[in-house]
Amino acid sequence: MAETSLTTPERLALLLDWLAGQLGAVDLRLVEEPRPASNGSSNETAMLRCGWTDADGRPAERGFVARTAPRAEGLFLTYDLRKQYLTMAALADTDVPVPRLVGFGDAGVLGEEFYVMEAASGEAPPDLPPYTTTGWLLEADPAEQRRAHDRTLDVMACIHRLDVTRLDLGVLAPGGGRGLDAQLDDTERWYRWAAGDRPQPTMAAVLDWLRANVPTDLPTEGLNWGDARFGNVLYEGFEPVCVLDWEMAAIGPAEVDMGWWWFMNRYYTEGTGVPPLAGFPSEADARAHYEAALGRPLRDMRFYEVLAGFRFGIIFIRAAALMRAAAPDDDGTFERINPVTAMLAATLHLPDPASLG
Repeated sequence: MAETSLTTPERLALLLDWLAGQLGAVDLRLVEEPRPASNGSSNETAMLRCGWTDADGRPAERGFVARTAPRAEGLFLTYDLRKQYLTMAALADTDVPVPRLVGFGDAGVLGEEFYVMEAASGEAPPDLPPYTTTGWLLEADPAEQRRAHDRTLDVMACIHRLDVTRLDLGVLAPGGGRGLDAQLDDTERWYRWAAGDRPQPTMAAVLDWLRANVPTDLPTEGLNWGDARFGNVLYEGFEPVCVLDWEMAAIGPAEVDMGWWWFMNRYYTEGTGVPPLAGFPSEADARAHYEAALGRPLRDMRFYEVLAGFRFGIIFIRAAALMRAAAPDDDGTFERINPVTAMLAATLHLPDPASLG
C-alpha cells in the first residue's frame, strides 16, 4: 500500500503495541498488509487485520481501522479527532449503528492524537467514481436500490429523533449553545479561510443569500450527522449496518442533514450528468417517507439545500487549492467554475459562473 503517517515502520510498531494493550492481547501481529480506506479523503486512515492470542490462550483475529488527522492543511479549517470519537462513543448504546470503538490515543503514543475502531462488516457504495456510474448499488435491481435508499432514511430519522439532552454530546455544544446560528458562523469562517483573497463571485452571492434567508421558525434541534450520504454507510443485503464519518457532526435541526442528503444525491446525478438510479424514489416520495419516520414535516428545505451546496462548494475550493499546490500552472478556475457553483447559481437564479470568468 501507499505508506501513510500511520504505517511507517516505527509508527506502526508503536500503534500495534498500543492496540495490544487495549485488547489485552498476547503476540499481536498483522496477518495481512495494511491498506487505506476505499472512501473518504479528509483524514489519514489505515485498515489493519490483526491476529493474537487472548488472555485465555485462545486465538483471535479481527480487522481494525486506525485514524488520525491530516498531516497538512486539508479540506477543513479545523479537524477535531476527539469530537468524532466522543460523538460515536455517545451513540454506542443507541439504535444508531456506529463502529465499535477500541480506544483514543493521545499524542504521547504517536506524537499526535488518533483513535482505533473495529472494522465493521458491509460495503459502502463508491465515491470515486460515484455509485451512480459504477458498483454494486448501480447494478442492483430497482427493488434492492429502493430498499437501500429507504432504510438509510430510516436510520437518519433515528439519528434525528435522539434526545441529545440524554446523550453525552457536550463536545458538540461547548458553552451550551451550538445550533444553526453557530453552524452558519462556523461555515462562514471556513469559507473565508478557504477563499483567502481570491474572488469567489458565486459563492459570495450564495453566502449573502443564506444570511438574508435564515429560517426563523426552527424545530427542536438535535444531532446532525453532518456528512449524510450513501458513501458513508456500510450495507449488508441492502440494509445499512454502520454509519461512518462524523467529522461534520453538530447540533442543529434535522433539515441540515436532509439538505446535505438531497444536494449530494443531486450532485451525483445532475451534477455529473447521469440519471438517478432506477429504484430511487422521487424527492417528494423520499420526503414523505422520511417525514413519516421522523414524525414531523420538514421545513424551509430550500434554505438547507443551499446551505449544503455552499458547504460542498467550500470543499471544492479547498480541493482546487490542493490541486493548484501540486500543479503551479493551475490558474484556480475550478474554484469558481465547477458543478457545485453551477448548481447553486441555477437554484438561486444567479449568473452562470462561467460567464463571470
